Amino acid sequence: MSTSVVPVQAIERRMRGGSQSLLVRDAAGNPYIAKCVGNPQGTRTLVNEWMVSRLLRHLRVSTPEVHALRIDPDIPGSELLEFEIGNRRAPVAPGVHLGSRCPVDPERKAILDFLPRRLMGKVANLSDLLFAFVFDRWVNQVDARQAIYIRERTPAGGTFRVYLIDHGRSFGGTRWELRDGALTGLYHDRSIYQNAGAPAECHSAVDRINALPEESLFSIGNDIPAEWLEPGDREEMTRLLELLSGRRGKLHDTVDRALRQIQRAGIAIPASSQGRRMLSALLLLACLPSSFQLNRLGRIDIEVRGGDDRTPAPALHFIARSRAGQTVNECGIRIWRESSDSDSASKDHVYVLQVYPHDGERAAAEYALVTE
Repeated sequence: MSTSVVPVQAIERRMRGGSQSLLVRDAAGNPYIAKCVGNPQGTRTLVNEWMVSRLLRHLRVSTPEVHALRIDPDIPGSELLEFEIGNRRAPVAPGVHLGSRCPVDPERKAILDFLPRRLMGKVANLSDLLFAFVFDRWVNQVDARQAIYIRERTPAGGTFRVYLIDHGRSFGGTRWELRDGALTGLYHDRSIYQNAGAPAECHSAVDRINALPEESLFSIGNDIPAEWLEPGDREEMTRLLELLSGRRGKLHDTVDRALRQIQRAGIAIPASSQGRRMLSALLLLACLPSSFQLNRLGRIDIEVRGGDDRTPAPALHFIARSRAGQTVNECGIRIWRESSDSDSASKDHVYVLQVYPHDGERAAAEYALVTE
């Protein structure tokens, strides 16, 4: 099937993100976010964007339209047609690339990357974010869930609409594989998953996905531009869609398991004021400069009181200690947890935190947290 291609008339600026996308315009001045063949995340991410956007629109979920864009050399802004890869620059080849049509002109109306929690209730289609939680389990989205917000006027007053964006890391990214298990593809504000009605909405989303006709599922890749595909990719896409169709039968169980994982993990920002104060104290001490010599002081006690919680707040004691065992997280921060029979008997929990510089073998700062 042939694909209509929109000629790009001007390149305006670079955008944030690993794909190094560009804000471009067509002859009518319509804005697009262009992702280019050969970008640092891989050309298959263009295919992923195309297929997922088509799927979401079949499922009546708010997401920008995708189009094939033709970018020719020597158009205004063509000096931006290059990728930064490490210490070198690689040119963007002229030809057919992918464009996500901006819902509004970003030069005339604000496009918001996030909303504060207190405004989330004003999002007219907030259910689309919960749908994305289910959808991302289905398509193995391995990146965090990205969304934008646009203010829309309605007879009831000002409100917002959310659009799901950035689907290039679906299907495991360029690996084109479907796996279960890891709790990926989550929106940064996990409180949306703790609403009492969230499980029912999630299972309703599963029913919508299961009701998607097979012909709609298998047609989403028919008009992908040939310039984005390597030899054998068509066969790989067919295999991927067959697996995607088969995964629908166990999606209810997958969603139940993921919701339980979120409940066990908690949310990124604690819901209780006590939890927020504890997190603030930890972050404050973790961010102290290395010139702050905690070991000279021996001990810092921070007592947390007050708040609107019914249960009394624990006392927090940060103590300089020697290390016991170690665990390194993905952020490069080494975290030690210390426990002993005496700790267990007193029902205290001791956590030792050591922060290392990127280029050093010795800890720049070391703390222990005792909750009583």
